[in-house]
Amino acid sequence: MKKYLLCLCAAALMWSCAPKEESPMLYCETDDLGVVYKINPQEKDVYLVFTAHYSAADSGRFENFDGVVPVLNTLKEKGVKGSFFPTGVCFIEEKYQQPIRRIIDEGHYLSSHSYGHLLFCEYGDKEKNLVTEDSIRADFKLMEEQLERFGLKKEQYRWLIPPYEHYNKFAVDVMTDMGYKLVNPTRGMLTGMDWTSPGASNYISTEKILENLWKYEEENTFNGVVLLIHAMNYPDRTDEDRPYNHLGDIIDTLKEKGYNFKTLHDVIAIEKSPRGI
Repeated sequence: MKKYLLCLCAAALMWSCAPKEESPMLYCETDDLGVVYKINPQEKDVYLVFTAHYSAADSGRFENFDGVVPVLNTLKEKGVKGSFFPTGVCFIEEKYQQPIRRIIDEGHYLSSHSYGHLLFCEYGDKEKNLVTEDSIRADFKLMEEQLERFGLKKEQYRWLIPPYEHYNKFAVDVMTDMGYKLVNPTRGMLTGMDWTSPGASNYISTEKILENLWKYEEENTFNGVVLLIHAMNYPDRTDEDRPYNHLGDIIDTLKEKGYNFKTLHDVIAIEKSPRGI
């Protein structure tokens, strides 16, 4: 009996002295308004984010969520999770009901991008507000209704990307007061320019977008990068000229370079851990 107790005491002592794996901490790089654009940049992790809006006025000709199924199929094939931010309008279109359910069922992060794709402020003058506080709150209430219709609670979708990835202090203060945490694509990459049309002065081809992508990685690394790719079919571009159709190659190349892929689910899990932020 004494020998048994002695063994137990020795085992307990060894356990108490053994090094314990620490809970992860969350360190983010932010802009001057506190919006996150890199997540744990000390880690070799990439955060793939996919935004979309459906322009009801032209039945989705210019803006739509038509890239969602190809994106989901590629992510499934590659065994990678992503974070999706369609506007609330997308949630009411019949053809997107099943893909949105797939996002949830296949373990991806789902939040939104406002309901009606609000433009908060002028591009040339961010001090000029284009919406009121009441209009932001009303729009976000509609957005929340759609997310919750799919069974999500606010704690599950509280990290969101501002519409147009464009905002000012006024808009940030309102969204923060509503309980949201804001993340924006990492600056310096051109993947968000796939809305431009061939022949236009601001057109950037997918070939150039991908060249820029790999140049950025070579010069800066992709550690903690929030990489935006639209899950949308903008008009006048061929399938080859849509960045999301190159997602598989992007994932393969990043894996070869030793990167892992995480989502905002992982960020929320860290926030809930003992050490947290």
